[in-house]
Amino acid sequence: MIYKTVMKNKILRLSILLILFVFSAPTYAELIFLKQNSTPKYFDSDTKKQGLCDLIYEEMKIRLIEKGVSVRIKPTFFPIKRILAMMSSGEGHVYCGAGRNKKREKLFYYSKYPVYQPSNVLVMHQDDQFLAKNYSDLQKTDFIIGAFFGASSTTFLKSFEGIHVADHFRELDDGLRAVSKKIIPYFYYHDLGLTYLVKESGLPIKLMPTKFRTYKHWLLYSRRLQPQQVDQLDDVLKSMIDDGKIETFQELFFK
Repeated sequence: MIYKTVMKNKILRLSILLILFVFSAPTYAELIFLKQNSTPKYFDSDTKKQGLCDLIYEEMKIRLIEKGVSVRIKPTFFPIKRILAMMSSGEGHVYCGAGRNKKREKLFYYSKYPVYQPSNVLVMHQDDQFLAKNYSDLQKTDFIIGAFFGASSTTFLKSFEGIHVADHFRELDDGLRAVSKKIIPYFYYHDLGLTYLVKESGLPIKLMPTKFRTYKHWLLYSRRLQPQQVDQLDDVLKSMIDDGKIETFQELFFK
């Protein structure tokens, strides 16, 4: 009897502490959406263009404002490492276009629903005729494959034993130029970015037709947000999926 009473008191104290923790976490009066230095997910406002995530942000902002939620989309472009640091500290709350991995799942919330599905592809020199059908084909070669530093797709590529990855590239343009000059034979990233950049570059490069992996990109939420704020963001995203808005945006970039 005494043991049961002690246990009940412990459970009660833990429940009180948990409630205090939840309600002591800040409820942000303004949600801050962050933009990555990754085209065509995001474009500079001066270009008068809108990227895929720009369109998603603007539509979410409209719908959240209708619910009485203040939203600010920071115009500054940040590298992914900086974005993740800002999300961790609470300087930013929402990021569009996140790959999924176990490390990030521990640090952030993911949206309930994906926002689009990219595929990993390779950029190659226009004179190159090599065709790899899968990752196994890449494992059989000694080719050095360039990759974007810190990207989840790069982490996935490096998980294949025998594939030689050079992931020091912090700008996608640098990777494309390295291929055009034959410094490296291939550069690996997702087709959303590479399809656009190859067309715009004017460099003697092309995409290998193989789609090595198709996966999902999500909205990432800061764990500094209250649970009800996360639910509200997911509700808005779900409404955009249900009425076809997300699909309309996707069709502009994945044809």
